Amino acid sequence: MPQAPKTLNNFEALLQIIKDLRGPDGCPWDKEQTHKSLAPYAIEETHEMAEAIESGDDAHMCEELGDVLFQVILHAQLAKERNAFDIFDVIESINSKIVRRHPHVFSDTKVSGAEDVMKNWDEIKKQEKKNKKPSSTLFDIPKSLPALQKSHKIGEKTEKYKFDWSEPTQVIAQLKAEITELEEALKEQNSPQKQQHIRHEMGDVLFSAAQLARHLNTEPESDLREANRRFISRFEKMISLKNSLEDFIALPANEKEKLWHVAKQQN
Repeated sequence: MPQAPKTLNNFEALLQIIKDLRGPDGCPWDKEQTHKSLAPYAIEETHEMAEAIESGDDAHMCEELGDVLFQVILHAQLAKERNAFDIFDVIESINSKIVRRHPHVFSDTKVSGAEDVMKNWDEIKKQEKKNKKPSSTLFDIPKSLPALQKSHKIGEKTEKYKFDWSEPTQVIAQLKAEITELEEALKEQNSPQKQQHIRHEMGDVLFSAAQLARHLNTEPESDLREANRRFISRFEKMISLKNSLEDFIALPANEKEKLWHVAKQQN
């Protein structure tokens, strides 16, 4: 039977724990996992890490960073079992990449600021891609990214291809135009085509909103997470102002609106 390491605050202990989890006397669930089955957990843990960072709670952030690290090492362990690579190959790969992409730190390249750094970074990435299989699309963006975040990155790509608005006010005008088109779709007679049209126009509204966030130098996925948290907090505050959820549900709409404004003022 595997024994838990006596010291739990070093890297070797984590490697051993994950190896034991996958071993003959390990965890049935962990032993069944594959790279593909674990992929959704990696995405989920990354989102939870981002939320922990935004919360400003250091203990929570420490925990969620650990969960992400667990995913990384678990994938490396699976690869080692296939004789593909191990965690030290992963470390060497990222170390090499970071050194290569920071010649202004580890070589004699001169930069005048962050803008030069990003230009060099993009140029180095282009050189790296020459040695890889060409992408089948101009938009080499992970399919698993949340849709708003993907829209943001699509805009970043088209900006590089010189297809973009020049001012936020232009994007606001586009967003208003898309909302107007959505309103027109809502006026159509009920039919399967109407619902499809509504979805099409709703998507255009969300896409334009993501581009507006980009032009305002904010990240739409993060903005929406914050809006979700703010709404939940205000809603829960609103409910707390009544005796129970049932009492709140029974209120007329105008009373609920009054409670909402009170909750907004307090939160």
